[in-house]
Amino acid sequence: MAVISREHALNVVRRVYGPEHAERVAPELPERIDLENPADTNLLYKLGLTPDGLYNALGSSL
Repeated sequence: MAVISREHALNVVRRVYGPEHAERVAPELPERIDLENPADTNLLYKLGLTPDGLYNALGSSL
């Protein structure tokens, strides 16, 4: 299971997608994001983020 904190996700989003995008998505992100949970994955897609992009930014692979 790949669970990351909201703050960690926002740091990654800032680095990968830019600070403006991070500020836009911050209010919608839960405190913990499970990158293998379909509900969290759907939320990420809705916000313009992809689990693959977050995994790659974290230096991991699926």
